Amino acid sequence: MPVPTRSRLFSLEKLWHSYRVKKTNGKKLIVFDLDGTLYPLVGGSYDGSLLKRRVLANAIKFISEKLSKSKAGARTVLETVQKKYREQISIGLEKEYGLSRYDYFNTVWDIPTRGIVKKNPDLRKVLLELQKTYELALVSDAPQVWIKNVLTALSVEDIFRTSVFSGEGGRRKGFGNAFLAVVQKYKIRPADCVAVGDQEETDILPAKKLGMRTIFVHPTKLSLVADVNIKSIGELVATLKFLS
Repeated sequence: MPVPTRSRLFSLEKLWHSYRVKKTNGKKLIVFDLDGTLYPLVGGSYDGSLLKRRVLANAIKFISEKLSKSKAGARTVLETVQKKYREQISIGLEKEYGLSRYDYFNTVWDIPTRGIVKKNPDLRKVLLELQKTYELALVSDAPQVWIKNVLTALSVEDIFRTSVFSGEGGRRKGFGNAFLAVVQKYKIRPADCVAVGDQEETDILPAKKLGMRTIFVHPTKLSLVADVNIKSIGELVATLKFLS
């Protein structure tokens, strides 16, 4: 077996140093969910929320206008799509009826945040404190239009300005490939990432499977899968010190 030369060892060391510099400048990464995590969802989850009711109402109106259906006919189309595609309504409408997912998102999800998003006065302070030690990214299956509305309402849009992974394309938490996209973009090991979310199936399980550490956020529920359970984002700074 050949012994590596001094120049070869130097090259390998230089390559490794280059990788370390690229890897978020030595910082670790926190990957946040949006709805139910950065702000509490009334009803405890998306399924029971006012947000979902408004999305579905807008979806019926969108289908009615695009397919020239009555309200009842549009509701039937929506229910049929939901049976096959579950929450991936945009994909179902695109595949089954040729309706653009981007048109769907920009129309259906452009929802005012009033009455849905309750601002946490400590959120910005917490995120700015975390930003001293971590890179922060946001991963949501919601589209950019809704994400922007929420981040603006929470006064944290500037913190996530260049680090939002939204759900318009083919990388979604619901597809199980969103966290891999984050790792690839940041050129970082999953072990150097912490995923924070309120949905075990989409926020915790796929992140943990990839090798990330996970923190489940919910005021009443517990996850048996996540590494840590907290009741709110306000507990995050102390929790991350414990994880480190």
